[in-house]
Amino acid sequence: MNQAVNEGQFAYLSLEVQGITVASTNLESVFNARKILSSDGSCIFGDLSLPEYQRPYRWGEEQLGRLLDDLREFFGTDAPDHDFYLGSIILHQQVGDDCERGTLNIIDGQQRITSMALLHCLQKNDKDAPALEFNSPESYRRIQHNLRWLEQQTLPLIDFSRINVTLVVTNREDDAYRFFETQNTSGVRLDGADIIKAYHLRSVSSATQNDFARTWERFGDLKPLVATLMKSRHWQSLRWRNVASDRDPLLERKQIVTELAERTLVNVPDIAYRPLQVQRDAWGKEMNSVQPGYAMRQPLGSGVNTMQYVAYFHGLRQALLDFGKAPAKGSFAYYYKRLARDACGSVFLSRAYECALLMYASQFGTARLLEVSLWMFRMIFSMRLIREVSVREDGVQAHIRDNPVMDWIASSHSEDELLEYLRSYKYAPTGAGLDKHSIKKRFVESVSITLNLNLPWPNPIRVATEYDAELCAAIKRISLTDIARQGGK
Repeated sequence: MNQAVNEGQFAYLSLEVQGITVASTNLESVFNARKILSSDGSCIFGDLSLPEYQRPYRWGEEQLGRLLDDLREFFGTDAPDHDFYLGSIILHQQVGDDCERGTLNIIDGQQRITSMALLHCLQKNDKDAPALEFNSPESYRRIQHNLRWLEQQTLPLIDFSRINVTLVVTNREDDAYRFFETQNTSGVRLDGADIIKAYHLRSVSSATQNDFARTWERFGDLKPLVATLMKSRHWQSLRWRNVASDRDPLLERKQIVTELAERTLVNVPDIAYRPLQVQRDAWGKEMNSVQPGYAMRQPLGSGVNTMQYVAYFHGLRQALLDFGKAPAKGSFAYYYKRLARDACGSVFLSRAYECALLMYASQFGTARLLEVSLWMFRMIFSMRLIREVSVREDGVQAHIRDNPVMDWIASSHSEDELLEYLRSYKYAPTGAGLDKHSIKKRFVESVSITLNLNLPWPNPIRVATEYDAELCAAIKRISLTDIARQGGK
């Protein structure tokens, strides 16, 4: 049931940020760009607009259906005395004053405003609807779909002068962004990738904003990549920080915004930090070589630097891990798919493994990727053999903290140095859980089939005792075959 809003609940806003104004008004006045009296006695006066960096319009039938149900109930035969409350809208006032109409950039509230504008168009044939311009093809497709869907629904007769909204308006874009970041409104909640995009596009020159925005949208779902970047930057022995669980989206979102937006440096050029290798011949002549790309743990600058950093690792992730359903047998993709995905060792271990692979490839390239990846698999997925059954998310973080594979990669000067760390890793497999139909047993059986291990089933104690020796022998055999295939490099 939609209830009247108590305007006093927004009084704290003016205490946190100087220069903001709050106004309670109706949607008809907002759509018609009328002068609206704010809490400090000034006027909010401007046309609604969508900044280049805004995410696409994504409300679907589920969100529209809930909104329609609320509107039908409110505008039914027994309409309540109070107005229908749509929530708060965060706006950035750009130019304009009490006498001259300016622009009101929508920082938070786009999904609700656009959906109500669609209903306004259907009810009033575009008369007095806000002239919003969308930068994403996804937005146009969604708008067309939603209009067709709404035309098939029984729509309530909406009095837009009885749709109440609370406007939170600031003249500074940074202040508006702070509310945009922390607001907890209904609908499709902003995720960390959306906020990173919005934050850094503000620091890009206006001439290139649209190009960066379109490029970002073509990336699609960035959530897995952002989660990987967070692990690489948090899982460091010198300043270890646990990564928030995806079961705690509020903390997860806060960590992402803090690490990849707020902590980035201002007025920093697009710098990629890479190791430099200097080779000298017998006469002292030097030859330099640098691995292209960005370092996963490098300091980041706001704007272009962070966006190019994300774009680089998005491309690297696609190149390494986005392969077809049947990769060539014996290839890195073949073993990665069979061992990390199909064997179902643990989704949490697979995520840690992906992070290690991307960090390695960004630092050393892919010439010895298969060999290194198999030794990484042994180290990371050993947790499945150590535990009886359960592999929990917090347990995986503890496993990586105790065996800092990310630090091994970051601190190694060569693949051989890294392999020394990985090969010297020791653990003690247990036979518990191998004598019954369990995830652990299915995982070991799957690995055994993929790598052709000779394990003494059905004796669980002997299987646990001999598993690692068989695994190491298989990795050495596959690595030698791969080196021979590459011509002995």
